[in-house]
Amino acid sequence: MYVVAIAELKTPLEAEAVALASDLGVTAYEARLLLAPGIPAVVQKTSDKPQALDLLGRLRARRHGAIACDTSAVASSRQMASMRRFRLGPEGVSLDDDPGAQLPYHDVLALVAAVHRRHIVQYGESKDRKLSVGRAVLTGGLVTSQIIKRDTHAATDERDPVLYMFRRSAGTPWILREHGTHWGGLGRPVAPSAGDNFRAAVGVLRERVPDAVYDDRLVARKLAPQRVTLAGDRETTTVTTSSEDGVDLLAHLVALWIARSVAPAE
Repeated sequence: MYVVAIAELKTPLEAEAVALASDLGVTAYEARLLLAPGIPAVVQKTSDKPQALDLLGRLRARRHGAIACDTSAVASSRQMASMRRFRLGPEGVSLDDDPGAQLPYHDVLALVAAVHRRHIVQYGESKDRKLSVGRAVLTGGLVTSQIIKRDTHAATDERDPVLYMFRRSAGTPWILREHGTHWGGLGRPVAPSAGDNFRAAVGVLRERVPDAVYDDRLVARKLAPQRVTLAGDRETTTVTTSSEDGVDLLAHLVALWIARSVAPAE
């Protein structure tokens, strides 16, 4: 699957919506919906490579910062090197639980901040035993109650701030998560909260890789959940929807745009 996106919009959104609608064969309203969530805006997903390249050329002809990629080249955050137990050394980052993994500071191209959001709904059944006068009369007092069953559900929303670290060498990106990370390797006293430690780690990393581009446009970006997982047993079922895959794609597109922006002019 090929994805075409606009990473930098050079004309007013309404004007581009009209032009994009003509390119895609949709209404201006539908084209505007593609652009409205924010930049980078994914404007086309297709299995037809020539079609993707044609749209890419049209967008660039209108001076937009347009990019395209094959989604098979997009590493999911589950495939990235996870900095659950990391250590900041003088020359780079290492992982305590993977001694061979090294990320030299000079190899970091971009630090892309984002948030993974999850919506979790737990379905179950509650059972309450209540006094039943009718049963007591019918059974001569042998059975005095009955079980009342009710369907239940509880919903929660979770957010996990993350920092993607994309590499100049095009190696597998690394990812730092606010939750579930051990902060002992940060090289400073551990703060009381995960949020404080995460922000401190981002600050230190930005100091260690001053040549890398820091981009936080995805922090406020909210995506419709795209990945659904089910878990449960005979008593309960948990349905989790996550924006993680969509954020992974957007982060990859941001990194592509940064790489294109900092590349030497031909």
